[in-house]
Amino acid sequence: MTAMPFSPRRLLKALALLAVAHARAELPHWEWAGWGGGGFYHAAVFHPSRDGVLYMGGDVCGVYKSEDHGRTWRLTNSGLADYGVYSLAVDRTAPDTVYAATEGGLCKSADGGATWRLLPGTGKRELRITGERGRSVRALAVDPSDGRVLYAASPAGKVYKSEDGGETWRTSYAKLSEEESPETLHVQFGKVSQDWFGGFWLPLAFPQERATAGCAGFGFSFKGDGTLPQDCFLTLKTDRGAAYRSRNLRDLFRQTRWGDVVLGAQDFALDPEYAKKNPAAAQSLGAAPDWGSVVRMDFSCVGPLMDTAPVGTFTRFFFAFADEPRQQVVRTFGPGKSPQHYGNLRIGAAQGGNVSCVAVAQKEPSLVLAATEDAGLVMSRDAGRTWRELPTPKRASSVAVAPGDPNVIYATFFKDGVWKSEDKGETWRSLSQALPRTLSSVEVAVSPASPDDVYLIATADWNGRFYRSSDGGATWTDASLLTPDAEANPTLANEHGKTTALSAPKNLAINPLNPQELYIAANWRPCHSADGGRTWTERVRGADISCIYDLRFHKGRVYAAAMDEGVLVSEDNGARWRALWPLQYDTEIAGHHWRLAVSERDGADVIVSTCSPWDAQKPGRVVVSADGGKSFKWFADGLPAKNPHANTMWGTGYPRALAADPKDPQTLYLGIDGDPSDGNPGGGVFKSVNGGLTWARLAAQPGSRRMFFGLAVDPTDSQRLYWAACGEGGGLYRSEDGGASWQHVFKHETWPFNVHVAADGTVYCPGNNLWRSTDRGRNWRKLTDFPFSERVIVALETDPADAARLWFAATTWSNQAQGGVYETRDSGATWQEITADLPYRKPLVLRYNPSRRELWAAGVALFRCRR
Repeated sequence: MTAMPFSPRRLLKALALLAVAHARAELPHWEWAGWGGGGFYHAAVFHPSRDGVLYMGGDVCGVYKSEDHGRTWRLTNSGLADYGVYSLAVDRTAPDTVYAATEGGLCKSADGGATWRLLPGTGKRELRITGERGRSVRALAVDPSDGRVLYAASPAGKVYKSEDGGETWRTSYAKLSEEESPETLHVQFGKVSQDWFGGFWLPLAFPQERATAGCAGFGFSFKGDGTLPQDCFLTLKTDRGAAYRSRNLRDLFRQTRWGDVVLGAQDFALDPEYAKKNPAAAQSLGAAPDWGSVVRMDFSCVGPLMDTAPVGTFTRFFFAFADEPRQQVVRTFGPGKSPQHYGNLRIGAAQGGNVSCVAVAQKEPSLVLAATEDAGLVMSRDAGRTWRELPTPKRASSVAVAPGDPNVIYATFFKDGVWKSEDKGETWRSLSQALPRTLSSVEVAVSPASPDDVYLIATADWNGRFYRSSDGGATWTDASLLTPDAEANPTLANEHGKTTALSAPKNLAINPLNPQELYIAANWRPCHSADGGRTWTERVRGADISCIYDLRFHKGRVYAAAMDEGVLVSEDNGARWRALWPLQYDTEIAGHHWRLAVSERDGADVIVSTCSPWDAQKPGRVVVSADGGKSFKWFADGLPAKNPHANTMWGTGYPRALAADPKDPQTLYLGIDGDPSDGNPGGGVFKSVNGGLTWARLAAQPGSRRMFFGLAVDPTDSQRLYWAACGEGGGLYRSEDGGASWQHVFKHETWPFNVHVAADGTVYCPGNNLWRSTDRGRNWRKLTDFPFSERVIVALETDPADAARLWFAATTWSNQAQGGVYETRDSGATWQEITADLPYRKPLVLRYNPSRRELWAAGVALFRCRR
């Protein structure tokens, strides 16, 4: 046999393949280690031909799949574009084809949810074929006779149709809007994103031919739609950078006919934010702008714009004068003249209201109906080519056609209840006479066994209701109680062993193979019925939706702090969890639990957690247990009496940072974000020397108090503290004297969300990239070079036994499924992504348990892997 000649290229290729294979072999398998329930589940659908298979969607963790009638669940997110899933649909003709309407667009799976891909053109900035909180009930429908045909209800006010399985789309339905002049600027403030603000701006120039002394103010032509924003301001900026804000203009939106609005000097004051940032300049400026120096105008609305959408229409902006001509127009609109805009806002022709649901008749697929926000039910009898409004209430939430009889249609209309038609939509009657008037009907479902077997879910604030009818809605039976599963969902432990009320149901699914089997996706405790809705049992094991903000390991136990759910402990490494607090709804400690400190005293675990109650009038506090959680008490002495609001991360200051002195666990430092304002002393750094029972604000504070997790004590020197601040004045601050003074030691990035100090005193500061200092912050080395400006590093962890080993996780602050977990074994010289099969790829917390050699990832859901 002839020997193969030596080839350096072939050798290098073989070595490269071996290296890749070795790297892949070292990729971890992430095991689930959390609990189920405790959050919002919005979508549910049964598999049409495989009994026992269900899919469920949650608002922050993606898609769950069960193959045993909901008894156990697992996350199945590979390739999913976004973790907010608000509608699901399965193709009856190809049952492994599943669609998920996410906040980022429509995703499709051809293998029963094992893998997903984002369908082209469906994103929020494209066609907006999305699922969205409060707007999507059952937004997808597949033609039961032709799986290539798919209908999608859009929050943008349209129904789209695809005839190739979602690859391409055309508009099937869109409400016609009134004609407006091409010189009109139509602005919708809200229902475009989750932002609380939205505005547009224009460059301005005072007319040179006019004297500023004769100017009476600045104005515009305007009409509203009657929907009021929470706040609305017009801000004028001058050529010297000064900003003047108008009085609150929210009431202008009551004006639904055209009129001119003129704002004079008395309507303006120096912008509070500008005055705060420029105190010296503010002292020398007048209370009203010099009209001749104005170079820019901003018009903005602030408030819960994700839920309301006030509309303003403008035609021209002008300076007003006392003499003729009384108006000097400085800006008009038309083709190519659209202004710059930002936040939760849409500019363009008026669009129809949200479409929350679309349905296709099983026996007559050319019959398609949609539930709209402003036109009630609309119907097409020719597969979506033409549509007409039906004689129903004008605000609809869902519609369902009886599977066995297309003449029978049920629909829900929020406060107007549930209605029925028996002549294919021609006439309607209300079925709600015996239902409480306080209810808001969410969804109605019809059994495939009989058009008279009907089910209804409704809400009254946070409370939920389930009703069943066996006579076509003539009478209803309330069956709204469920039996909790204490082992699967350990939260609120005092509710276990007794029935509890359904909370905020969102979706109601019927098993087509067994119409007696129902499933409700709901808040906190989704539930299952095997007897046609007569009784309900929580089934949520594995459907992890917990937002976990800290983990601690101590003597074989794992402690977790979670938003909304409190503090829990596992004594078998995450196989089972037990709630420590709260054990029932308690206004003092029910809310968000952020960070943990765990130590030992007199043979018992001492646990401290930071807490922000749901009740916004109750300020941040700590909960302390000195006996391993058997008893607990909250303390707030010395902490702010009111929540800060100025210069905070999320509009309110939260106690998101907690650090214990490694040499004295009775000495704790707590961080609350927020500056002093309007008599409120704000947040900052607080110290306790008695394990959290009392606190004192440090006399000296870092240069910025806006922070996320960023507080640490150097384990090599208890007097050395670090504080990571965000935004203006952001970076890393260091104190060498226990907080008596602070020095700004890191300025390379101004948005570090965390800080980590290793056992040897090495400091790691994360932002868009990761930085390291081995000399207490004097000098810094950049360890990563990510090109992703939208990703930030939050989670950090080091191996206490190996200083060269470090982990971090990159995340985004949206629901996008972007991010990853990375590891170095050579002090940051090289990195390997170890995200692998982690279902939630952007954890906010990484903790290493050296006794078991496990890395834990928390954020939404909880996972662990061997490292």
